[in-house]
Amino acid sequence: MYFTLLTKELVEQMKNGKLIIFIFVFGFFGLLSPISAKFMPDIIASFTETQNIQIIVPEPTWLDAVGQYIKNLTQMCMFIAIIIYMGLISREKETGTLVFLLVKPVKRSTFILAKFSSVLIVAIISMIGSFVAASIFSYFYFDGFDIAGFAKLNMLMLLYLVNILFITVLFSSIFKSQIIAGILSFGAFLVLSLMAQIGAVSKFIPSGLMSEANNAIVGNPINAGVVISSFLFLVLSVILSIILFKKWEP
Repeated sequence: MYFTLLTKELVEQMKNGKLIIFIFVFGFFGLLSPISAKFMPDIIASFTETQNIQIIVPEPTWLDAVGQYIKNLTQMCMFIAIIIYMGLISREKETGTLVFLLVKPVKRSTFILAKFSSVLIVAIISMIGSFVAASIFSYFYFDGFDIAGFAKLNMLMLLYLVNILFITVLFSSIFKSQIIAGILSFGAFLVLSLMAQIGAVSKFIPSGLMSEANNAIVGNPINAGVVISSFLFLVLSVILSIILFKKWEP
């Protein structure tokens, strides 16, 4: 039953465009990051010439491309991910289609696990696409591109993305309104981002993975504590979602 529900979910996401949009967005920003880093000095120079202003911009390196990549994926892509998946379960509650599914011999826990698994699969595919696109153009445009370090960075960013998606699915499973689920997901994302600025706290929350991503790309050791705590966040999100969804009454 689990694989039946998972297949059904992925097919539905393909039909309604969620899967395609998600993969496209991450692939686009993966492609855009090294390109924008490469040509940004030329764009600035062109603009300043028309304004009779002289600004000296240093020659970009692959680290600039990586910095742009991190910024794009942790800001724009995360917000888009929440928008796409904030109604994953709550929308079915709103439309009433969930009631028809639950009257069948389907365990609620199995239903929830299939939902979480579907976003995990989509996240993995999307990050692979983003990684490949960014790697190809970074290697082509910049000397000394460290693909091994970039791969480690992407694995940490994938873990962070999955945490944000799992939090979004958790709220979507709790509330009937996808608007409320979305607002709370955005709120959780912003709170985690702010808490990451606190050194002692950042070592135990998913947003602290971004600091470790920067360490990975420059060859510094990665703090295993934040990785372990991030996996615990994932497990906790799933467990809470199952417990609370079992108590939901149509």
